[in-house]
Amino acid sequence: MPRFNSTFTILLITIMTSVSIQAQQVSGTLIDSVSNAPIANAMVTLHGGSVQVFTDANGIYSIDISGSGLLIVGAAKGYFYQSATVNSPATGVIIALDPVPVGNNDAYEIRPPDECGSCHPKQHNDWVNSPMAKAGFNTWVNDIYNGDGTPDGQGGFVYTSDSIFSASNPNSECASCHQPKGWIDDPFSALDSNVSTPTSSVQHGVSCDICHKVADIDETKINFPGIFPGAVVFNRPDANTQVEYGVLGDVDYNIPSLMRGSYQPQMRAELCATCHQDAADPNEDHSYSGVISEPTYLEWLASDYANPNSPNFADCVDCHMGASPDNQVCSVIATPDRPVESVRNHMIEGSTPAYLENAVELDMQVNANDSEINVQITVNNTLTGHHVPTGVTVRNMILVVEAWEDGDDPLLNPLIHSGSQVIHDLGGIGDPSDGYYAGLAGKFYAKVNHDASGNGPTFFTDATGIQFDNRIPANESDTTNYTFQLPNYQANVKVRARLIYRKAFRFLVDAKNWTEDGHGNPLADVAAPHFGHLMEFAEQNVTAGATVIPFLSWKGFITLLVMLIGIGIFRIKSRHI
Repeated sequence: MPRFNSTFTILLITIMTSVSIQAQQVSGTLIDSVSNAPIANAMVTLHGGSVQVFTDANGIYSIDISGSGLLIVGAAKGYFYQSATVNSPATGVIIALDPVPVGNNDAYEIRPPDECGSCHPKQHNDWVNSPMAKAGFNTWVNDIYNGDGTPDGQGGFVYTSDSIFSASNPNSECASCHQPKGWIDDPFSALDSNVSTPTSSVQHGVSCDICHKVADIDETKINFPGIFPGAVVFNRPDANTQVEYGVLGDVDYNIPSLMRGSYQPQMRAELCATCHQDAADPNEDHSYSGVISEPTYLEWLASDYANPNSPNFADCVDCHMGASPDNQVCSVIATPDRPVESVRNHMIEGSTPAYLENAVELDMQVNANDSEINVQITVNNTLTGHHVPTGVTVRNMILVVEAWEDGDDPLLNPLIHSGSQVIHDLGGIGDPSDGYYAGLAGKFYAKVNHDASGNGPTFFTDATGIQFDNRIPANESDTTNYTFQLPNYQANVKVRARLIYRKAFRFLVDAKNWTEDGHGNPLADVAAPHFGHLMEFAEQNVTAGATVIPFLSWKGFITLLVMLIGIGIFRIKSRHI
């Protein structure tokens, strides 16, 4: 039997492997159907999303797939999706993408959410219960804007009467985020607070056709508010060129007058930034170069969560639109068997209990000696891709640290705190049993603005600077220390740390007498026992105090006196015996 040379064997295996790999490949070029120019960094995806590649600088792709009758889809920002049916192996497969015409058709009517729901009922049902659906009438926004959201809405700051810009810019820009339908139809229009006969703009809130019609976002103008002309390109197409933007790579549905898809990667983060990243406009020149009011997007962008090469990488969609229970997106036509995680829940949650309770981690270390207890608290922002707390500047977080003798009331009879780390006045000045925590051991976390006179907090429209910002950035920690004086006897002591989230400064809640949030839900900020939502909690029992009693409490004195009297009587009797 002849023996093969080892070098020849290795060469043969290499050739066979190469042929096998090539036999599973489909390659070609993605081009612009108008100019025939290659499209770099575009996607080619096997229908169903299980295999996806990107084109190189020359628009060339190579995708490892095998079989016949395979559907591959080309996608790039600014173009409609385009599919091709191929048999593997194949070379020179050209996919020509049609550019999306971007128009500003005044006659275009933004589609009602119910119309979208007729084909996408699951996504519509998610959205109906979301803050997005309710954005058109948020009682807190109306109370801040013109004071007519709740019965006591005129209390505290009201933009139309108290802002330095109320005369020169009475409409402000609230509608650009909270009622974008009306704003798109009539830019710079005022917020509509008519509840009895709400307009379609109020009813739409932030609806399907609002988000899925954003063609482009100028990231150099990321601090501009909402759907702002020049910062956001909103596509109001002609009837025959209907378009819906999305983030999936393998859409091939195409009925031009009804729906034709286009890939828009900015929908994963930058779209969220249009309403969750904005700044004041102190010069009233639409430059929005003032104090940043909502900094969430830039906080994320500065963290490693925004780095695709980081193990922590996650964008807004990853965190705030959880994976759907199944992968179906349409009830009318069969959709491909995509991975479940590629289809997202449209509830779009933020500061809900589930999110607040999984935002940070709290560590408490307790050490005691004869005279005092030392407590170290570390709050670790290891679970959130931006600062905590974030969002509008009235949101805040309070760390309350307490120590008391077991059996006593921690509020009525606490151990004396001799440290200097106490809660800021914005934690609420008043009775701690009613949630007014200012002056107690702990820390107040927030971003607090000041006005031109240096007074703060002030509403962001009037802000000229930041009084302080001690919020915790992503993947960073904050450590504080506390000292409590022990009684002069051994005692069982409880030490507790609570991290409490509040939707607004307590003085503002009181001024407007808010008992519900802007969407009509009970407001945790005014509800016992925590007067805010409890994010994290730690408690520890310690037996501590003096082992030698230099001074006695009155209870100890009586006990000792009885003992001494008893000993004296015993000695007298012993002598007589």
